[in-house]
Amino acid sequence: MRFGTAMNDAGIKGQRDRGTKCRNRALYPFLPRSLYALALFSSLFSLSLAAQFVGDPSYTLPAEETRIGDLYFGGTMLRIDGRLDGSVLAGAQTIAISGPVTRNLFLAAQNIEVTGAAAGDLVALGATLTVGGRISGAIRAAAGAIYINGGVGQDVLAGGAAVVIGKDAEVRGDIVAGCQKLEVNGIVRGDVKAVANEIVISGSIDGDVEVTVANKLTLTPDARVYGNLRYRSNKKIDIDNPDMVFGNIEFVQLPSPREIDDIRQMKPRPGMFVTFFLPFTILSIVGALVVGFLLVAIWKYVLDEGIARSLGHWRRTLGFGAIGFLIGPMSILVAFALIVTIPAGLIAAAAYLVCLYMAKVLAGMFTGRLLFRIFGSPDVSLWWAAPVGIAIVFGLCAIPYAGWVIWFVSMAVGFGVIAELLGMSRTT
Repeated sequence: MRFGTAMNDAGIKGQRDRGTKCRNRALYPFLPRSLYALALFSSLFSLSLAAQFVGDPSYTLPAEETRIGDLYFGGTMLRIDGRLDGSVLAGAQTIAISGPVTRNLFLAAQNIEVTGAAAGDLVALGATLTVGGRISGAIRAAAGAIYINGGVGQDVLAGGAAVVIGKDAEVRGDIVAGCQKLEVNGIVRGDVKAVANEIVISGSIDGDVEVTVANKLTLTPDARVYGNLRYRSNKKIDIDNPDMVFGNIEFVQLPSPREIDDIRQMKPRPGMFVTFFLPFTILSIVGALVVGFLLVAIWKYVLDEGIARSLGHWRRTLGFGAIGFLIGPMSILVAFALIVTIPAGLIAAAAYLVCLYMAKVLAGMFTGRLLFRIFGSPDVSLWWAAPVGIAIVFGLCAIPYAGWVIWFVSMAVGFGVIAELLGMSRTT
């Protein structure tokens, strides 16, 4: 009876184990397929946003017409003279907007001219940018020449060869600029912060002026600076009309090239790694161990089979992993370059960052299982192999210089394991 009872108990236990394996085996398509579903949903969402995409070489919205909804354009010339109740996302050779836009402007072109009003922000990239209308939000622009001669409700963030704030301009926020020459001829209600070779101020600035200037800083007789003027330079500059500054004028000496070379030659102390990098390394290992334990707890049998297949075909794992690791950023850049697919590109970029971390954790599991196999324990539980491998991989990646090579190899391995798991999901 005891023998029969033992056999009966063993049979029940075996059935339970097989049932658990079946349930876990049924789970492993869930994660990849859920990712497919998320990608499909994101694509449909981005396509729904781009429902009013205009693919003609040129498009003009007449002055007497009103268009409702966002406008997506990719072509040669875009002109908006009428009213647009929505945002504009456009890439062209020439863009001219003279009508009102009720939301944001996202523009990329060789020549951009905005003389109409926009209720949102203006984000622009091009060779020349001219703003003569009122932008209720902020302006963020990068162009060879930027000329703003209208109202701006918030800040101006600009970078280019020349940035000019015209006489009729009123910026109600701050100006942050990086350029060769900056001219402020209008009214600025906030502060001005800039890095430039030459700065000319002939307008009114209610806040402080904090700049780094290389050659020339000029205040014309019409200039008014109601805050403080603080400038950094490698030499003290003879400022014209210093009485136009109602606050204090402060000069900060920049280090000379010789002093910079001396700083570069300074070698870090051996204790700096222990003081600054070791705590972050320990925290990253602890976080990775937590993530690894969660993955093993949820998908133990799936990971067991996927890592076993990866070890059995390690050349294929490294090859496909390296391809996936390198193609990801290229696809994201293409999505951003096409402009219309920017929403999908943002989602893909976020997913890629998650995959980078997960690939490193999976590479740790792969390494742990490989080490135990080398030392004669191929059947050790993933509960033991995962923490050992994760600690080794994350620790080696923290080594200065050589850690980058180890990190790249771990990315190739991790993305290869992800590819193997995706392949398992398609065959189930």
